[in-house]
Amino acid sequence: MKKHNLNENFICRIWENETFYSDLKTINGESIEILDIGKRNFDAGPDFLNSRIKIGNQLYQGAVEIHKSVKDWYSHKHDADGKYNEVILHVVFYKDENYDDESDKPVSKNSRPIPTLILSEFISRPIKEIWNEIILNPSESFLLPCYPKIKDIPQIIINDFLKKLSKDRILMKTERLNERLLKKSGSNPSRIDWEQLLFEFICEALGYSKNKNQFLKMAESADIVKLKKMKTDILHTDSALFGISGFLDEQIHKNEYVINLKSIWNEQRDYLKPELMVKSEWNFFRLRPANFPTLRIAYASAVLNEILNNELFRKIIIMFEDSISVINDLKLLFKNLKISDFWNSHYNFNKSSAKKINAIGMERIGDIISNVILPLVLLYSRIYNKENIRERVMYLFRKEKIISRGNEIVTKMKEQTGKSINTISEEQALIQLHNFYCVESLCSECEIGKIIFEKKNIREPMKIIIY
Repeated sequence: MKKHNLNENFICRIWENETFYSDLKTINGESIEILDIGKRNFDAGPDFLNSRIKIGNQLYQGAVEIHKSVKDWYSHKHDADGKYNEVILHVVFYKDENYDDESDKPVSKNSRPIPTLILSEFISRPIKEIWNEIILNPSESFLLPCYPKIKDIPQIIINDFLKKLSKDRILMKTERLNERLLKKSGSNPSRIDWEQLLFEFICEALGYSKNKNQFLKMAESADIVKLKKMKTDILHTDSALFGISGFLDEQIHKNEYVINLKSIWNEQRDYLKPELMVKSEWNFFRLRPANFPTLRIAYASAVLNEILNNELFRKIIIMFEDSISVINDLKLLFKNLKISDFWNSHYNFNKSSAKKINAIGMERIGDIISNVILPLVLLYSRIYNKENIRERVMYLFRKEKIISRGNEIVTKMKEQTGKSINTISEEQALIQLHNFYCVESLCSECEIGKIIFEKKNIREPMKIIIY
């Protein structure tokens, strides 16, 4: 496994969530069963207290210490500190390349050997997915490295830096779209498939943190050029997407809708020749039914149907050229897309609802507009030298009111920076600050951190964001 530079607070967050790993064993091969994860300790001493863990056939109660690597036990001098005598398990993320079973085995001050677990060997999801989920869901103990000193910094300094970050963010998103575009079409503008690009990145936005990679994979396999050569109505786009995503393989229901999907998919599959997924790739755990990937795929199908039959991308460009109320028109466009009747009363193939289901909320539409539509149209204006469209995009980005309530990151960042935000660009700037400075502990490159930490002369290892 590639080694990522995770700080110990992130490893603690991984340890707290048992869905991130399974079938744990110590370095010596003894099974580990967690009966009680314990309580996180933010004071001196081990990271978790009052844990109850069964190792092999023995039940232990005590503390758990978390490190990046095995040798940190000795480099942090825990072997000489009585506060660590109660540690029953040493959890590390990576095993040192030159680890020695005898000399590196952790031992407490009272000479007791401590079992060690290499957590990275047992994680059940890609580390990038876990990382994204953690930074998108800060814990109640979330603290910026510069909090509360940031509130003493003049607002003009904060505002100037956030303006730079907001521009960095939309250009970063535009460049990511451009990379995908170049991969698919090279440098020839006449070969650019804007509709495919639009569909792929809308799908990614529909996936939230837990299913964004799966949605992107599904969308990349749905070849719009091929689909245009086939019959395309909402039933056919449903069958294509649910077939590609693997949800039709196990459906044995007598429901007429499902029977029709499977019949159509049998015809589509040989022609489309997509990269097929399996149902187990999708995450449902700890998702509200309204956020189930099946319901989001139904909405993605409505988007695909609009692309195939009503020139969705062209509609969007015309709005930026002619509309006097672009954002409101975009909201209505995405809100009014029609899903199949089946999904008005079902969260997945087996779970129905007595009430009519809203396939997508205004917050998610707001995210799609901010994170997909604006960067994509900006890229379009750049490639075709449409200066009027470019100016319109940037004006809306800077001036348009926030469309959604903001996620947990934005809420926490607002609270701790003391910065009130009103526009899309201000919201995006706080996310950029969090993701590329705070999370990465790059206080020395942050215009705010430079003032606070140079003034205090605080060493770099102290500047760690607490999650």
